[in-house]
Amino acid sequence: MKLIINADDFGLTNAVTYGIYDAIKHGIVTSTTLMVNTKASILAANLTKEHSDLNVGLHFNLSLGKPLTNCRSLVDGNNNFIKPKVLKNDEQYLEEEIYQELVAQYQRYLELVGKKPTHVDSHLYVHQIFPKVNRQLIRFSEEYHLPVRGYSNKFFKETYFEKNFKVLQNDNYSSLLEKFKRLIEEDECYEIVELMAHPGFIDVDLLNISSYNQPRCLEYQVLKSNEAKEFLKLKEIELMSFKDVLGVKNG
Repeated sequence: MKLIINADDFGLTNAVTYGIYDAIKHGIVTSTTLMVNTKASILAANLTKEHSDLNVGLHFNLSLGKPLTNCRSLVDGNNNFIKPKVLKNDEQYLEEEIYQELVAQYQRYLELVGKKPTHVDSHLYVHQIFPKVNRQLIRFSEEYHLPVRGYSNKFFKETYFEKNFKVLQNDNYSSLLEKFKRLIEEDECYEIVELMAHPGFIDVDLLNISSYNQPRCLEYQVLKSNEAKEFLKLKEIELMSFKDVLGVKNG
């Protein structure tokens, strides 16, 4: 089995960004996705430019903060994106506004980083929850020739998406490590697996915007651990990134 471990939310806050960077440099995280309209976007972009070995995609954001375009159907009365759990469905979305915001975030990524992202996914599963977003993200991924999380397009095969590596109530280091091992063993039947992760450190900005804060430190611990590294070695799991997927064409 080939395994991509992707850290979401690169650029969310300074602490999250540095935690992801460290989990890549010293742990088993192989890939990350950058948010272009959040507080630490410039920090994340600078780290990407300074370290050419980082494999960085675009974390399309319709769920937090303000848009880059005039997209009234995507925001509330204060011009802020609405979290999917609050919105519940995508009836109010206009699909062309979704696409234009996606293109704008992609262009901002190019301005910040200076090169194309390796792939694209979305914050808070928005393209996996809402059909309108899904259609426009697939459209975008084909237009710009990029893999997209959890789906095939006319250029790239789907990689199996493992979303269950997360800290639940009463989890500790040992239980999260065992969960990591169990998920890998369950997914060995797939050729390529993307395991989503959210490692990071904590700062005030994170506490103000996300309830998933302390668990990021626990994920970080597991993904940097010698135990996790030795387990993957024992199972002969090949670590890779979406940069490698660019060579795996659909059909």
